[in-house]
Amino acid sequence: MASNGMTNILILHGVNYYNAGDHGIALSIFRTIHDSFPGAQIAVTSPFLSRTRTDQDFVARTREGFEDSYPEEIPDLYQVPAGRRRKAQVLLFAVKLLFYGIALTVLPYQLRAPLARTTKFGTAVLNADLVLSKGGGFLLDRGTTYNIPTHLVTIWISVLLRKKTVIYAQSIGPFENRVGRAIAGFVLRRVTQILARDAYSVDYVQAVLGVQADKVLLTADSAFELSSALEDGTASASVEAGTGTRARRARRGEVCITLVAPRYSGLPGQDAEATYCAIIAKVIEALVVWGYEVLLIPHLESGAHSDRILARRVSDLCAPEIRDRIEIFAPTNPINIIKRMARCDFGLCSRMHSMIFAIDANLPFVALSYLPKSDSMLAEAGLDDWRLSLPDLAIDHVSNSSAKIIEKLEAMRAELAKNREKVRATQTFFQGRARNNPEVLLKLLGDAAPPPMPHAPKPHTTGH
Repeated sequence: MASNGMTNILILHGVNYYNAGDHGIALSIFRTIHDSFPGAQIAVTSPFLSRTRTDQDFVARTREGFEDSYPEEIPDLYQVPAGRRRKAQVLLFAVKLLFYGIALTVLPYQLRAPLARTTKFGTAVLNADLVLSKGGGFLLDRGTTYNIPTHLVTIWISVLLRKKTVIYAQSIGPFENRVGRAIAGFVLRRVTQILARDAYSVDYVQAVLGVQADKVLLTADSAFELSSALEDGTASASVEAGTGTRARRARRGEVCITLVAPRYSGLPGQDAEATYCAIIAKVIEALVVWGYEVLLIPHLESGAHSDRILARRVSDLCAPEIRDRIEIFAPTNPINIIKRMARCDFGLCSRMHSMIFAIDANLPFVALSYLPKSDSMLAEAGLDDWRLSLPDLAIDHVSNSSAKIIEKLEAMRAELAKNREKVRATQTFFQGRARNNPEVLLKLLGDAAPPPMPHAPKPHTTGH
């Protein structure tokens, strides 16, 4: 695919280097646009610059080997609080977003552009031929700072400035707050195109948010295209050789585990988190008894409930001889995570993008699912029998929940060859759908309305 002439594409919502899944989405979009629109000028509005500017060493580690893939980053209207006085920063940005958005809404169109150009964000929107709301799962109100996603404000500003605005390979909903649901429907009914990455979102935006069916297309998460990048870049030393004691031992079988705090599944209490950590520790003990090494791969690196903190907590619950078989993976780029997962025998995945990375790595896995987005993805691929409910496990007894996971893992390893074929078929299925994302953009930039897109055939699997 190619486009003629210079094209300016603006991507909203930035690169969250502290979240491997979000980072993987952004990296895959950058690579796809570079391939699909040679010579296009890409810019990203980022709400993370206040944080990343003070932590350049971490950012450099997570971009290692792919430095040339990243475009210019421009400050978003909202910045994730960094340093001290975070509550004051949250309030300040809320006021800024509110008044800037209201002013642009009430002004006649002729006066919007001068106001927009008073900010770098507004100028970037005005200069764009196409504005993409970056893929992900943030268009919902669970776990957001204001109960209404701030992303809706920047999407709305793009609409107000009469830009072609595309919701790019996202999960949408649920909005549990009635006001947030009304605002989401109002904004999303006015964008140019919604590319939904799962069937749940297609149904939700039409049935609940009232978006017209011809504006919504089912595609797939852009990170399913990362498998094509596995031969690119430079693998870190930890991927090639392992680290510490583990690197010096002869390689045994290996199982990777990704973690997530139960609060993100709607269980904010400390009891649920303690139960979850104890469950994972019991599962690790069983894996070591089976003869496996265990690799814990943090995806979320920031905050009091980061995956790395959870990983250390889980490791501390294990006996010393078990801890000797555990490695906590160092921060790196998403491609290196996928490469390392590809060396494992199977996985236990709690985050949606750890499941996607496992699929890119052709790695069979048991899924501890906690949101409709991952439930929908697994069901579409015919992998629903690989799933357990994380919230249900976190409120049950440790012995019961760990036994359920161990039983699933036993079944997984009993038929590894068959399960690898299933995951390969799944990767082909979703990668094919993901390739429809840039095709739609090409049609939009050519001023042609994208036709209704047929659903891709489901992968051929057996035993469901």
